[in-house]
Amino acid sequence: MKIGIIVAMPEEFRAVANSLGAATAAQIDALKAGYFSLAGHKYMLVESGMGFRNADKAAEMMVQYGRPDLLVSTGFCGGVAPELMAGDIVVAQEIIIANKNGFDAVPIQLSPIGQNYVARQTAGVGSVVAGTFISASVIMSKKRLAGMLTGSCPSPVVEMESGAIALVAAENNIPLLAIRAVSDSAAEELGFSLDEFCDSDMRRISTHKVLLTVLRKPRIIPQLVRLSRSSRRAAESLTATLSCLFSDL
Repeated sequence: MKIGIIVAMPEEFRAVANSLGAATAAQIDALKAGYFSLAGHKYMLVESGMGFRNADKAAEMMVQYGRPDLLVSTGFCGGVAPELMAGDIVVAQEIIIANKNGFDAVPIQLSPIGQNYVARQTAGVGSVVAGTFISASVIMSKKRLAGMLTGSCPSPVVEMESGAIALVAAENNIPLLAIRAVSDSAAEELGFSLDEFCDSDMRRISTHKVLLTVLRKPRIIPQLVRLSRSSRRAAESLTATLSCLFSDL
């Protein structure tokens, strides 16, 4: 089976790469990529950059270059459900896209691999649950998102790429596995936006822009320290989870 994996950030790329072993480094257009072989399967890992536009472009290129049998959207996410803590693993059982009026459901064929994995509960690091992925084009208040949800949306989390990847997967009739590690809980509202930290195309975090933002908003320093610590925990949890999941495919 050929498996295409899309992440947004370097920290996520490393976490996934650590779960797959030795890589053949590559580049697809301007995107960092790696090729892996594990348990008889071929993997292509691509770092897209953050947000809908980058994720859409990476997914389209992956379909064009590799025509995978399975697309995987993975990385970190923010907990919207109060019970989700840093390091917990959430596998999408549905994906919805947030807009100013509410949510749009994505009609996607979700791979049974994820739900089967949840049922086995074998990660060994943090908890593993099935949940609702809320994809947002910009950082949104978790409290606001929680208030917008209606009906049954178990264990909701928020991120910025899976909705775009899911649309490409649906257009090309490719199953999707969306699996993410919580890096910040519902109680941790971010006091900054990603465009304050990133370069213009949302591909990389700029040290210069981070320093300027901290000078303007020194109140976010404790939050950045907590986020760094919880992101490391999320990365370790993601590596452990994907190591188990991929080895059992």
